[in-house]
Amino acid sequence: MMKRLAVLMCLLFLMAPLSGCFGTSEESVTDNTSIVDDASFDENNTTGGNQDDQPTPVFSPYDVVCPDGSNETVQWGSVTCAAPVAFKAADVSNETLNLTLEWYNIASAEWGNFGPVELFIVGENVEAAKDLEDLFCERHMALDDNWNEEWDCANENYQIFSHYTDEGGAAISTFKRTYIEYDFMMMIMSAKYPGPSEDDYKPVTLHEYFHIFQHSHISDECTGDSRDTCERDSKMGGENTPWFAEGGAEFMAQSLYSEQDGVGENYLREVMQRKLETSQEGYNAQSTSLDQLTYSSEVNVYDVGAWFIAYLIHHEGEDAFLNGFYGDLDGLGFDAAFEDNFNATKSEYLADFDAFFAQPAEDVMLLFPEASTGNDETTE
Repeated sequence: MMKRLAVLMCLLFLMAPLSGCFGTSEESVTDNTSIVDDASFDENNTTGGNQDDQPTPVFSPYDVVCPDGSNETVQWGSVTCAAPVAFKAADVSNETLNLTLEWYNIASAEWGNFGPVELFIVGENVEAAKDLEDLFCERHMALDDNWNEEWDCANENYQIFSHYTDEGGAAISTFKRTYIEYDFMMMIMSAKYPGPSEDDYKPVTLHEYFHIFQHSHISDECTGDSRDTCERDSKMGGENTPWFAEGGAEFMAQSLYSEQDGVGENYLREVMQRKLETSQEGYNAQSTSLDQLTYSSEVNVYDVGAWFIAYLIHHEGEDAFLNGFYGDLDGLGFDAAFEDNFNATKSEYLADFDAFFAQPAEDVMLLFPEASTGNDETTE
């Protein structure tokens, strides 16, 4: 197994850049190292000993060498020095990889650097995406004896990356499961909707990283069978009900992006106004509670959810949301952590929000007063 992994990692250097640090130059991509590199691992030694007749250290993908030269073991839920292991499809440029890592770094610097994370960037060539699926499979077959090639690797009924070539988008998948040994999070970014040439690609990267922040605060393992209940879903705000998880990721991403150099001072207000225009009438015209709306609901639950989080943070503060609620979430569960940190039950807060969101749009927008200078810089 160790020799197979060593050979695989050599192949990965040839097939796709690996990121062991964040950077924005072409050189930073080609000269970096993988976080799974282990200086104590000798790929030529399979006898269980070394030249000094001492036991060979057991390789673990959780063991990393930090930029300052110290050693660390990555632990789920703890801030780490480890950078993501980054892979790109053959048709994805180093420029796109660097751009993604740059905004990943902005997010992790703001919300804490969690791991282990594997970053995969998909282009528009389906064959290149399928090669990336093969690489993913071989990597985890080598990393984890419990990895099931039949079910965990891409097949006719399960496309990991190749469908992104047509559909676009981005996603986070958590591999903290009862039947595997190596826990990690997978971040997928694609070249479509939005593409890396669009400014929206940047807040989307921040949005996806916030999901990493959210999942890092939940220790529950899932079976991998969609028919089974998993407490992780409940702690994210409910199974198939994205109001809190997606609303939180969207608002926090747009808020952080609005603070970056070169972004107009009214950017966040304009984004929230657009979200209000596309969601307020439809939401107020129906009777389903926000926490019961699904991904398939006609109401844009991402946008209404972002407004709920904005309303929540306006009244309770960002610290209560990021550190209070998420700090208590794993131990207390969603409802108790919510009530303890936001001074009301979830149902009470949802009722208050509904009354707020039912106001005329100009009154709702008072939550984001217009900047006084009127001298907005334009985004790049």
